Amino acid sequence: MASITDCVVEGLKYPFKDINKLLIFGVLFAVISALSTFIGAKSLDIFRAAVHINEMNNGTLSQIPFSQLPTGDIYLVVGLTIVAFIVSLLIMGYQYDIIKFSINKKEDLPGFGDILAMFVNGIKYFIVILAYNIIPMLVLVVGTAFAGESSVLPIIIFISMLLFIIAYFLLLMALNNMIAHDSLKKAFDFREIIDNISNLGRGKYVGIILFTLIVMMIISVAVGFILSFITVLFAAIINNQAFVISIVIAIIEGLFIDSYMGLFFNRVCGSIYRESIK
Repeated sequence: MASITDCVVEGLKYPFKDINKLLIFGVLFAVISALSTFIGAKSLDIFRAAVHINEMNNGTLSQIPFSQLPTGDIYLVVGLTIVAFIVSLLIMGYQYDIIKFSINKKEDLPGFGDILAMFVNGIKYFIVILAYNIIPMLVLVVGTAFAGESSVLPIIIFISMLLFIIAYFLLLMALNNMIAHDSLKKAFDFREIIDNISNLGRGKYVGIILFTLIVMMIISVAVGFILSFITVLFAAIINNQAFVISIVIAIIEGLFIDSYMGLFFNRVCGSIYRESIK
């Protein structure tokens, strides 16, 4: 049985086995990053416009007629959000393939030939993520709504965070189980999921995930310093163009960093599952 470090080291090397596919995957992340930055900026503009209209009318934000808002920007934000969601599904679909290749111990990276299959797999991936996070979200939202500002609120938040953590560890094995059997139902076969975790060892399972996340955090901090330097460099070259700089940095981060992290983490996840069924 492979050690924790063996799985992580193999995962760190895996993205470099096909730079072209790594960059193609990165393009999807770059699109998401650019869209998110643009949507965020436009949403802020819409909010500022709403506040300005509110001040002019001496009313409340909820009473502002839709016709007075910048409808063109609102439609643009909605449209770009839909596009971003579709691209996110493609990313999740490719991550589905990465895990499958890892479980089957394939050394190469998945291709991008079947976009429809990627999209369908991305939907299944998203459904499982949503299903496993529904209960923690409900506890947080409903509990916060009822608790208000009472002393119970910190307890509600603590319980919901604990549920999110438990759901996260179950979710990773659930996704692997679904992908291994290519069956959405297998993502909710809790007996098999728990058995797989037990076969690997609960301590080892939690340990390898935490170790992988720590490695990702270290990489992110290191990359953060580099991106900060690039940001300063761009700021010196391009004066008063903060939005342009944000877009460029977002594209760089998506193209190179997010794609690498996605390949690395999902490769390790597939390796964990492969070890659990030995």
